[in-house]
Amino acid sequence: MGTIRSVLASAAVAAAVLATPSSSIDATAAEPQAAGSIAVAYSIAFWGIPFGETNYQGRFSGTGYAASSHFETSGIVNLFWQAVIDASANGKIGPHSLDPKQYDSFYRRGGDKKERVQVTFEDGAIKTFADPPYDTSKFPVTDSEKREAVDPMSAVTLILSGIRADRANPCGTVAPVFDGRRRYDIEFTYFKDEPVTLPDGLFHGTAHLCQLHYRQIAGFKPKILKEGAAFPPIYGDFGDFPASRSPNGRYVVALKLWSHLKWGTVSAALTKFTTIAEAPKG
Repeated sequence: MGTIRSVLASAAVAAAVLATPSSSIDATAAEPQAAGSIAVAYSIAFWGIPFGETNYQGRFSGTGYAASSHFETSGIVNLFWQAVIDASANGKIGPHSLDPKQYDSFYRRGGDKKERVQVTFEDGAIKTFADPPYDTSKFPVTDSEKREAVDPMSAVTLILSGIRADRANPCGTVAPVFDGRRRYDIEFTYFKDEPVTLPDGLFHGTAHLCQLHYRQIAGFKPKILKEGAAFPPIYGDFGDFPASRSPNGRYVVALKLWSHLKWGTVSAALTKFTTIAEAPKG
């Protein structure tokens, strides 16, 4: 269940309706430029039964970004697995890439298990703080593998902002991720365009059908790597939403995601989408 949650959350622009993020995310307060913000939320279900909600909120100003998310289980799943994850990240935006500065994640399960992870990116050096600490020497991630990746929240931002999307790859190409312990890729393969209609007028039009592949690279136990190689494909419909204050003039939003497992189907469906164009400050 944990692998399913992490894959869907990363790919669906959800790692987690928005609460207080776990750290300050004011990445661009000094820039008196026009800004744009976006908020999305998803309902996650198994066998059609909702078991969790996740949301993402991002703000883009000048060449910077700040993002936060909240994930929480709900319904019958809380009887055996109750979890809440708050995460945030900030950094700079380049023409075709993101330059993260800090990532912060706070995970709670039940009433007593808590885990805080913070990853900082400074001058090519990537440092991880974990409470409680964990041993990364047994299944290490090399410095070069860390440097080629971004944190999970920045990966969501990378997908959503369409930085790596083009006409041939409208969903993007790959989101490389380092979460402080593990290194993996979310890879995209475009299949076709198809009509999609969502309830409540959230979307009605043509969406891009893409396949997502969760490829584990380093930091995993051999058994987990073997299981990950056999993980079933994930499919998603992605819609383009024009937005003048977004990094590339539009947002690429996952409308719905699904994966057919041998014991049922796990899915994530968009339940909220809003954008705001903010006036320059100062």
